[in-house]
Amino acid sequence: MTLLIKKNQTEYLEKDVFGKINPVGRDEFTAAGQKGFKASMMVEVWGFEYENQTEIKVDGKKMAIYRTYGPKSNGKVELYAGERVGKG
Repeated sequence: MTLLIKKNQTEYLEKDVFGKINPVGRDEFTAAGQKGFKASMMVEVWGFEYENQTEIKVDGKKMAIYRTYGPKSNGKVELYAGERVGKG
């Protein structure tokens, strides 16, 4: 997977990382909807690799990181990713 930061309108700075993909629960899906997102996944990455990137690309699909949690005691950060609702 790749963490992304926008350099300008068309270019991104990319950082390849290893992470564990987890599904999101019903509560997270609802909370994301209230923020204008459709939750797709929660990804755990090492805290030292995450540098406030705003988007993530997994299997060629680009998604916004709409919420983070951590770093946790194990050194990992949870990244909650999804698509903006109404995006065409």
